Amino acid sequence: MKNLNYIKSPTEKINLLFIVYCFLFFSVNSFCQEIRQVKRTVVGNGTSIIRENIDQNKEFNFFRDWSKIALLKSGIGETVELFPVVFIVPDKKIELYGLQLDVEVKPQKAGIEIENSGSIFNLVNKNFIKRSIFIDKADVSRLITGIQRDVIPEIKNIYKKKSKEYVFKSNELFFSFFIYEKKARITMHIIDYGPAGVSKDGDQIEFWTESKVDDIPEFLETLKDLYSTMK
Repeated sequence: MKNLNYIKSPTEKINLLFIVYCFLFFSVNSFCQEIRQVKRTVVGNGTSIIRENIDQNKEFNFFRDWSKIALLKSGIGETVELFPVVFIVPDKKIELYGLQLDVEVKPQKAGIEIENSGSIFNLVNKNFIKRSIFIDKADVSRLITGIQRDVIPEIKNIYKKKSKEYVFKSNELFFSFFIYEKKARITMHIIDYGPAGVSKDGDQIEFWTESKVDDIPEFLETLKDLYSTMK
C-alpha cells in the first residue's frame, strides 16, 4: 500500500482512503453477519420453573452448592459458572433441582451502572457486571445430550465455504456452538433480570468465546457430574 505522505494529489489520497474504508466496512459487516445466523431467543416467557416457584411461594428453602463448578472463560477474562441448586417447600412437598448460571462480563450498554447479583463476594473483576439465571433439571439433561451429540464431535471440524450452528434453548438461556469454516465459537445469551434478580425488560447478557472452545469437553464432564447429584 502506498504511503500517504508521498501522495501529492488530494484526489488520489481521498480515493485511497475510500478504498481502505470500504475494505474495513465490508470485512466487519461480513464478520457480524457470520456470527448472527440464528435469532437469539429463549423458550416461552423467559422464566424457569425454579424462578416461578421462587416468585409464587412465601416460604421455602433454597440450597446452593459451589463445591464443584462447571466453568467457561473468554480470552478477556469474562466467565460463566454453573453449580447445583435445590428449591424446597416442605409443607407443599415441592422439591426442584437445577443449576444456577452466573455470568460475569463487561458492561454491554453505554452508561450502564455496575450493579451485581448472585454471589457478589466472588466477583473477580469489579468493572464487570454479574447476573444469574436458573436452568431446570430437565433442561440440564437436554443440554448435556446436545453438547455430547452435536458439539464435541465438531470441535476440530472444518467447513469449506460452509457453516454449522448448534442451538440449545431453555427458558432463561440461549446457547450456540457456531462453526464458520475454520472458526468455532461458543455463545450464551441469558435473560437479564437485573442486579436484584426481579426485573426483566427484554434485555439479554451475552458471553462468547473462541479462544476457549477446546475447554468444552471438560465443561461437559463437569456438567455430567453436577447432574448426577440431582434427584
